[in-house]
Amino acid sequence: MREKLNANAQAVLEMVRAAHNHPTASEVYETVKQVRPQIGLASVYRILHSLVEQEYIKELRHSDDTCRYDGHISRHDHAICTECGTLLDVPIDIPLTQEILEQAAIATGIELSSHELRLYGRCPACSKKQTH
Repeated sequence: MREKLNANAQAVLEMVRAAHNHPTASEVYETVKQVRPQIGLASVYRILHSLVEQEYIKELRHSDDTCRYDGHISRHDHAICTECGTLLDVPIDIPLTQEILEQAAIATGIELSSHELRLYGRCPACSKKQTH
C-alpha cells in the first residue's frame, strides 16, 4: 500500500520521474538539494528505498553493483552504453513469447517473476566521439 509522501519524498519522486538518465542516488541528492537544501544524503537513500518498495519507481542494478532509479515503472527494456555506462530506455516493445520466457527460466532453474531485455553497445554520444 502506498503511503502519502512528505515534501522531501515528493521532491525525490518528481526528480526521478523527470530524469531521462536513470539517476544514481548521488545524482538524485545533488538535484533535490537545490530545491530542498536541508535534505541529507542518508534521507535520499531511505526515500529511494521506500519509493521502490511502494512501487513508485524501479531500482536498476548495473553489473558493477551501482544502482540507478527509473521513474518509468511499466515493464520496458534498456540499452547500456559499453563505453560511458549510460542507461537508456528502449522506446519500442521487443516481443518475447511467454513460452520463450518460460523455456529460459526452466533452463536457468529460476521461477520467473518478470523479465527485462538489455542491449549493449555504444550510445550515440560515444559513437559520435569515435568518428571525430
